[in-house]
Amino acid sequence: MIENLILGAFLVVPLLIVAFLFSDELWQERHLEARLARSRRMNWRHPLRSLKHRH
Repeated sequence: MIENLILGAFLVVPLLIVAFLFSDELWQERHLEARLARSRRMNWRHPLRSLKHRH
């Protein structure tokens, strides 16, 4: 009985760790794609105005 609990813990804990790391990687990838999409927007302002308001 106790052996089954220990075996189950050794199987479930690594699975939870892998699931957490994978979900974090997916979140970072989605966040990066959103940042790239924002930076690809066309700037239609006049060149002098965009130089004046550069961040």
